Amino acid sequence: MSLARKQALISGSVWLVITVIFAVNFFSIGAEDFASPAGTRARGLAGAIILPGYIINFFILWWSRRGRRAGDLDERDKAIELRASEQTMIVILMVVFLFGIGLYETHLESGTVPVGWLYLLSYGMVALVSLVHPVLSLINDFAGHADG
Repeated sequence: MSLARKQALISGSVWLVITVIFAVNFFSIGAEDFASPAGTRARGLAGAIILPGYIINFFILWWSRRGRRAGDLDERDKAIELRASEQTMIVILMVVFLFGIGLYETHLESGTVPVGWLYLLSYGMVALVSLVHPVLSLINDFAGHADG
């Protein structure tokens, strides 16, 4: 198994767990309560849930730099990473657009959207980008899509 594939598997697995734990934490308290003073503990927990992912991403970045210097990562790996980045941007743009339209439609009558949804959008996008990119890297790697 190549170094890039190992890194994508580790990163994807970690961020899948983080995303699920974050979602359970958020939806168990609800958007309105999440943003209220009573939700301070849940907001702190949300940050604590995301932190290990950043630490692991830093480790993977360091590991990648070592791998490039050692020749374990090549042009094909770079092309797969670039393609996955392009696809990730499209997926995230669609999710943010649909999320925004969905919030608008569901809260049209009240005229306001609970501010707690901004937490979901903010933290959720961090987790989603960090999850979608390695998954798309693996899909592109297995499918053999290294070039345009």
